[in-house]
Amino acid sequence: MKRAFIISFILALVLGLWINNLNSSEDESLRQSMLHNEIEREYIVYAPEDLPANAPLVVVSHGYTSSAETIMSYSGMNAVADKEKFLVVYPQGTTDIRGNNFFNVGYDFHKDSNIDDLGFIKALVKKLINEYEVNPDHVFATGMSNGGDLSYLLACEASDIFRAVAPIAGTMMLTTVEDCQPEKPMPIFSVNGNADDITWFNGDLSDEAGWGIYLDVPYIIDFWVNLNNLDSYETMELDDINTSDNSNITFTRYRSNDSNHEVWFYLVNNGGHNWPVLKTPYSFWDSLLGWWYFNPGNKDVDTSSEAWKFFEKYIN
Repeated sequence: MKRAFIISFILALVLGLWINNLNSSEDESLRQSMLHNEIEREYIVYAPEDLPANAPLVVVSHGYTSSAETIMSYSGMNAVADKEKFLVVYPQGTTDIRGNNFFNVGYDFHKDSNIDDLGFIKALVKKLINEYEVNPDHVFATGMSNGGDLSYLLACEASDIFRAVAPIAGTMMLTTVEDCQPEKPMPIFSVNGNADDITWFNGDLSDEAGWGIYLDVPYIIDFWVNLNNLDSYETMELDDINTSDNSNITFTRYRSNDSNHEVWFYLVNNGGHNWPVLKTPYSFWDSLLGWWYFNPGNKDVDTSSEAWKFFEKYIN
């Protein structure tokens, strides 16, 4: 686990630097900042052409060591926003004591951090609602890894703001589960690989990896199923569109006749710590590093499109 994390960290760092250099001029006009708790916080806003008033808002948060530019580049969420006409914001984490970008979700080595990312995201959403006239009842969150963990935290602590969340390769720290009391039912869209070497599918109750204690994925799914009072489910194997990725997806949809607050769980069999895409975001010729880093991931679904289909269920 630790060796795998170090390798992934180095690759993510180098990849992030490459993407930052590639997109620096393109993203300059999109990058904005706001003062929160006397700290200048940055974020990237993407507004499609002809964005209508009262449009939805999707918050997309990056992983540990990563950046707003990086997840914007590989997630493909901007393309979905262009088609479906919603506003996207990519918040930027701050730098921790290890020199890495992060969102404060309760990792053990962040226990002395006073960074209030929960408050920052709330304030950011309120700011964008006013500036872009988006619909305050149609605000959603997704994110990768640390950003997925943040999505779960928002589901617990900001259900008054967010309508549904979609954690990708995310988990819930034990403290998050213990303190989780959303004000209303929260629909959950989750994607996890059972061979993930960073976010362990079976959790880490002994804190072997040093992140802190976190729960296994099946427990987390059951937690939200029970919290939403769902009493039926159906499971299906999705088409193995790309057999070369050595993985396939089992999709389980939990629901109830008494509620539309569903839980959708995409289990990536033999899947790692990835954001599934239909096509590797970088070609061999565009970036050898980017191609090498993303190519092994699952390519049977477009995660951003699937997440939006889920969010769209909760637009009245």
